[in-house]
Amino acid sequence: MIGMGTLINSAAIVLGGLAGLVLGARLQEKTSETVMQALALVTIFLGIETAFKGENMVAILLGLVVGGMVGEALRLETHLENLGKYVEGKLKAGKGNFAAGFVTATILYVVGPMAILGSIEDGIGFGYKILLTKSALDGLSSIAFGASLGIGVPFAAVPVFIYQGAITLIASFFGDVASASVIAAVSGCGGLLILAIGLNMLKLTKIRVTNLLPGIVFAPIFTWLLGLL
Repeated sequence: MIGMGTLINSAAIVLGGLAGLVLGARLQEKTSETVMQALALVTIFLGIETAFKGENMVAILLGLVVGGMVGEALRLETHLENLGKYVEGKLKAGKGNFAAGFVTATILYVVGPMAILGSIEDGIGFGYKILLTKSALDGLSSIAFGASLGIGVPFAAVPVFIYQGAITLIASFFGDVASASVIAAVSGCGGLLILAIGLNMLKLTKIRVTNLLPGIVFAPIFTWLLGLL
C-alpha cells in the first residue's frame, strides 16, 4: 500500500502548481511569510509530539551522535546545499520551461528529511502527520513555483508519489518484523529531527538536519543492541 500521506502530498503539489499557474505572483510576500511561520510552529509541535514516542533516550542519543558523525563525514548537508544552488539556477533561467519546472520541483520535494521521515512514519503504522505538514509546505511552495516555472511543476507529483510510496512500502515491511521498542526509536529520533526542521524554519537555529538524518538508522540499531544486554 502506497500510503494516504503520499497520496495527499502528491495531490497538494498538483493543486498548488495549478493554482500558481492561475494566480501568478499575486500573493504578497508578508502573507506568504506569515503562513510559513504558522507552518513552522505546527512542525515544531509535531516534532515534540513525535519525539515523545521514543522510549530509550540513550539509544536515540547514541543514534543521533553516530549518525551525525556519519552525515558529517559524507557531507550530506553540503551536497544538499549544492542541489539548492542548482535549483536556484533553474529558477532564474527556467520560466515557462516544462523540463526546468519539473526537475526543479522534483528535487525540492523529494530531497529532505520530511519526505523520508514522513514516509517511514506512514509505513510503520504511526499515521501520516509529518506528510500532512509536508503537504501543506509543498502545496504552498508549488503555488509560487507554478507561477514562476510553469506547467512542469504539478507533474513533479509523479516522482514524489513513486519515491515516497516506495519508502512507505519498505517501512511497512520493517514495521511488520521490528519490535515495538525499535519502531519507537525511529519515531523518537525522527521527532527530534522534525523539531529541528521547525526551529530552522523560524530561523532560530541552523541545525544541519540532513547530516543528522543517518541517526534514523542508527537509533533502532542501538535500541536493539542495548536490548540484548
